[in-house]
Amino acid sequence: MTAVIVVTGPTGVGKTTVAYEMTEVLDERGVAFGFYDPDAIHFRPVQEGDRFGTRVWLAALHAAWPLMEVERLIVPVVVETRENARRLLPDAELTIARLTATPQTIEERIRRRELGAGGDWHVARAQELEAHWRQHPVEDFLVDTDGRDVRDLAVEVLTRSGWI
Repeated sequence: MTAVIVVTGPTGVGKTTVAYEMTEVLDERGVAFGFYDPDAIHFRPVQEGDRFGTRVWLAALHAAWPLMEVERLIVPVVVETRENARRLLPDAELTIARLTATPQTIEERIRRRELGAGGDWHVARAQELEAHWRQHPVEDFLVDTDGRDVRDLAVEVLTRSGWI
């Protein structure tokens, strides 16, 4: 059966960084996997009713997945509900690891990365997501990223997911 680890959390928490490090850990151990980063697909304008262009990156994933010929997939992406996550690969065994950090840490990371007009939007979106998840948890487990080494975070997610 196909297994998917969704690495989720707000903007600036380190989803992509941790997910890439997970690929390094798996490579070192000879574990076959796929990696898909929806944030690499960016376009404007998005269609009405599809705020984040999800339709396009889901279609791209569904086209690419059969070509990968592996049974494990890592996806760093914001998912607000488990139903949204199930759309990735509907028949897969799904594990959702939600990364967390203090609001101060997240804002610092966003401000370092988003040097233009998008900074304020990303900070507000991070706050919106954290409030949503407090009321509607999506994760199988939480991983606090504050002050932690990316390798340790990657190993923790993979271990708690049962991949290593």
